[in-house]
Amino acid sequence: MKKLSCILTVAIMTMTGCNTKNLDEKTAVELIVKEYRYPRVLDYDIYRSDPQHARKVRQSGLEEKGLVTVLRTQKLKDIGAPLIHFTDAAKPYFLLTSEDDKKSNIQKVKIADEEFGTIIDIKIWNSGKMAIVGYSTVRNNTIFGSLLRKGSSTIKQHKAHFLLTQNGWQIMKKSDADLLILQ
Repeated sequence: MKKLSCILTVAIMTMTGCNTKNLDEKTAVELIVKEYRYPRVLDYDIYRSDPQHARKVRQSGLEEKGLVTVLRTQKLKDIGAPLIHFTDAAKPYFLLTSEDDKKSNIQKVKIADEEFGTIIDIKIWNSGKMAIVGYSTVRNNTIFGSLLRKGSSTIKQHKAHFLLTQNGWQIMKKSDADLLILQ
């Protein structure tokens, strides 16, 4: 009789454990990586004909590193012509640029790779049906990363909002999550 009660207790605990789906770290990581497509490439548009972009490129040190040449002056008849010219050393950082952008003298370059970092915390809300997951990403800058703001951190913190549905945990848009939390 004692063995039967132990077996029943273990069976009940196992069955109830399967019915309550807690959001674990592994599931959160898988869903975040899939939804936000980590690792991902961060790009930057360089407006080759824009004097302000030319100044920013010059100040970033890319000319000294041999990636670009920047014209310092421009004749009236050449207004609209590119001020920034890329060297062969810059070509590995080029990204697919649309024909319209090319006509407008815009070049997309890779400034960084952003990868999933770690789960910071998991907060369960609304009787276990909602969760907010704090996580970090790590940005590995390329040589064109010097175009970013100086104080820009390589580790960034984010939040993802989850909802438990019949199909399991799913990531929600932040605006939808805000509405559910307010109710």
